[in-house]
Amino acid sequence: MSEHSEPLFEIAPRVAAEAPVRRHAPTHWRALLLLTPAAVLTTAVLIGPLVATVVVSFTAGRGALGNYRAVFHDPAIRHAIGNSLRWLAFAPLVCLAGLAVAWPTRRQRRPLIGLLAAPVAVSALVTGTAFRLLATGVNPALLGSGWIWVVLGLAFVWQWLGLTAVVFRASMTGIPRDLLRVARAFGAGRLRQAGAVILPALFPAGALVLILVLVTAARVFELVLAVAPGSVQDQVDVVGVHLWRFGPVLGTGESAALAVLLFLLVAVVALAGLRGLRREWPAVRDPAPQSPAPRSPADLVAEPRVAWPAWSRRLTRPAAVLVGIVWLVPLAALVLTSLHTPRAAAGGSWWGSGWGWGSYQAAFADGQLLPTLGDTAVRVLFAAALLLVLAVPAAYALARGDLPSLATRGLIALTAVLAVLPPQVVAPPLGYILDHLQLLGAATPLLLVHVAFSLPLATLLLRKAFAAVPRDAVRQLEPTPGAALLAVLARCWPALLAVAVLEVVLVWNDLVIGLLFGGTEAGAPTLVLFEQTRQFATSVGPLAADAVVITILPLVLVLATGKWLARGLAEGVRP
Repeated sequence: MSEHSEPLFEIAPRVAAEAPVRRHAPTHWRALLLLTPAAVLTTAVLIGPLVATVVVSFTAGRGALGNYRAVFHDPAIRHAIGNSLRWLAFAPLVCLAGLAVAWPTRRQRRPLIGLLAAPVAVSALVTGTAFRLLATGVNPALLGSGWIWVVLGLAFVWQWLGLTAVVFRASMTGIPRDLLRVARAFGAGRLRQAGAVILPALFPAGALVLILVLVTAARVFELVLAVAPGSVQDQVDVVGVHLWRFGPVLGTGESAALAVLLFLLVAVVALAGLRGLRREWPAVRDPAPQSPAPRSPADLVAEPRVAWPAWSRRLTRPAAVLVGIVWLVPLAALVLTSLHTPRAAAGGSWWGSGWGWGSYQAAFADGQLLPTLGDTAVRVLFAAALLLVLAVPAAYALARGDLPSLATRGLIALTAVLAVLPPQVVAPPLGYILDHLQLLGAATPLLLVHVAFSLPLATLLLRKAFAAVPRDAVRQLEPTPGAALLAVLARCWPALLAVAVLEVVLVWNDLVIGLLFGGTEAGAPTLVLFEQTRQFATSVGPLAADAVVITILPLVLVLATGKWLARGLAEGVRP
């Protein structure tokens, strides 16, 4: 064994400084009380229908294992399952690409990073529309067999790469420099520093962005429908789309079996990513301000820095500008198409002649879009407020540690699994209940369904933020639990903001939940847009105009809150 092979951190023991956990007799009843509101909604909307789907898969139709045998013997279903597996395998690659982008851009100015993260505000339906416009304008053959996967993959990367890079970049600022200095003092090279210090410090952020991207990969729906023409949709079919298109044809038992298989696929991957959320660095308290001591040459040598070659530093700014221009191309194609007359947009390219406001006039002519914008704006505000009301106490209960450790770990694992649950899995039993109660399509139940599907992910994010608060900061306030909670919330306001912004974006851009449980009565702008995508070739101008109008609010919101959104997702705690 070499002289530098000993453990690097024996002289830097981990101190359990995070999480406002009580050390005296735990109060289980208080934790259960905090968890009750979220548990009631989650059980009613997610867990109960999920159990019903599992039961139906074994009892209805062919019964026992007959439904599962029929599913596996169907070539079309096997093809859809294989495509869903490809999307789930693609999600970690997108996260790794985000990490690769975050490292060299960690010293770049914020405008570039904000530009990269902006596509997360764009709905998957609008993203698919933009990339179909690009493919049609550059070379229609890209929408044919084989190349369609390239277009779909690029659209997915464009939408999520920036967010993963932003979260990783924000997490890099929290890497303890003292540990890097210790590693350098022990003679660790760059690779060993990365493996022993940098990557472990990024595990929590990595697990979080993995779950975020998995949620989208598991629920791939709008992207396939918007990008792929009808002639090739069978080739890119996924389980979620297959259930929506052929569920009534398959029958109750086989549809339930296919839904259970989809749930198992995403649950296994989510549990694998959950391990990273428990690998958190202890919160390091800043020392009291004091006059800076003179620094010796040895201190300067130990200071972690990256020595980039001179030629790479000269290319950094031009490369950043080029990346920014490329990143704007899909939105530019959408905007330019919307600025053509409907006839010019349908008959020519998005950069050709035929400019005018006719597409916008046509988009608002039928009177459907404008009312849905107002109704959805009210809905997203109520959804964000209700989500915080339910998620904050649940996350605080999981962070306090009042429950037995085994119970806490089990609840966190269940929360992670429910966070990636596709709506199609619980759609039949939940739709039956809502229809039986004559609530299908009503505004309030639809709002509760939206919140229920967002609640697990919001709880995970807030629990991570609350657990990072130094115990000393709230321990003195524990005799008054309300004051302790307020102290935690004051430190974790970036995470609260991130949860609220994400909920506004998700509900505003939603198509699947509105399509499954609301129909045309849901009054969502994406439903108006979805109806137009079915006549893509003839209505491309008004379609692009609708897409631009729908994207304005979430895009402005994400750009305005991007700084705090990144901090809230990465750590959730104000330094």
